[in-house]
Amino acid sequence: MNSKKENNNIPALIFEFKKFKLLKGFIRGKINSNGVWKSGGPVSLKSISYPKLIAEDWVIVKTIFCGICGSDMTELKLKGSFDNPIRSLISFPQIMGHEPVGIIESVGLKVKKFKKGDRVVISPWFSCEPRGILPICSRCSLGDYKHCQNFQKGNLPIGMHLGVTRGYGGFSPYLTVHESQCFLIPENVSFEQAVLADPFSVSFHSLLLLNPHPDSHILVYGLGIIGLLTILCLKNIFKVKHIIGIGRYQFQKEIALKLGADHIFLSSGGLIIEEIAEYYNFELYTPDRGLKWMLDGVNGIVDTIASAETFEIGERILCTQGKLVFLGVSTPKRFENSLHYFKELEVIGSNAFSIENYHDKSMHAFQFYLNFISEGLIDPQKLITHKFPLAQYRKAFDTLSTKGKSHAIKVVFEFNT
Repeated sequence: MNSKKENNNIPALIFEFKKFKLLKGFIRGKINSNGVWKSGGPVSLKSISYPKLIAEDWVIVKTIFCGICGSDMTELKLKGSFDNPIRSLISFPQIMGHEPVGIIESVGLKVKKFKKGDRVVISPWFSCEPRGILPICSRCSLGDYKHCQNFQKGNLPIGMHLGVTRGYGGFSPYLTVHESQCFLIPENVSFEQAVLADPFSVSFHSLLLLNPHPDSHILVYGLGIIGLLTILCLKNIFKVKHIIGIGRYQFQKEIALKLGADHIFLSSGGLIIEEIAEYYNFELYTPDRGLKWMLDGVNGIVDTIASAETFEIGERILCTQGKLVFLGVSTPKRFENSLHYFKELEVIGSNAFSIENYHDKSMHAFQFYLNFISEGLIDPQKLITHKFPLAQYRKAFDTLSTKGKSHAIKVVFEFNT
């Protein structure tokens, strides 16, 4: 190990849960959403110590890229609910970022699968094995690392994964992780392709829950990076023939059509219901109050927004006994959901990824993704639209918060190679 690096500090993007910083960011955000990450707010670039191996089965990774996730932006914009129960599984101050790829810089004495110089993509989950807990819990034994029963225990601070666990995150030029979190990047897969493993795996897991038939009519609600990767996965992996989507911007529509969608709508509210009914020639029902709805409708929906509005519209445009899978959490609000029971709809939450079962194979979602890339089934690399050095983090966040102007899809931090 390079002792010079050990003695030096390195930069990291830190989110601090301090009342005066949060208040300053909140007030600035009310004036301008980009004001939250100005100087003096909860997020700032700080100097931290070069990482150390937690145990002999850990590795230190030199970061090449780290993606900025929609959940990062939700936190940065202070849009989370203070009574969200998942807050019990996070800790502060956080080094943000949970989508890193890089090169192994050093390994512990008990590391068996990796060596210095290996290119790896990192799964963020701090489940039993990274926490040094043996025997592993019942969820981890099933490969369901995202529901580990020990996120508050072991030799690490409270936290589910990188980016929300005090002291561990990918928005830094070096990080340390357990060897079980690392996946070797094949020679014919680039770092740019590999850095999309996390968002693709989120989409892949949601579609395994949806389980669409190739002849199904599937709607993708929201055309950010997750929605666009969902269309890519529907078309190329699940071979679904009929895909429509709902987006916000013309540039999203153009990309979604290139990825395999049949039609993209850019409307919202009651108008989108009428447009979908007209597109499919479905009969509409008109209540005395509220939005129109249909009994016939699409077979399945992947809702990447999960707001009160998208839930209500989704239930109105699903067919009887249709299925809606939603990813992520928006601020809870009331919506009319009588159609949930009346149409006997199935609504399923989709949380990240772990070991997945697909085509009689069982392996981690990241491994499926890397195999898909290696075999030439997909190549989502062009969805990376912007790269920024960490020092330009404000510009990176500005870019993501002004998609209509910037045409941003996936924004990543790029570290010196």
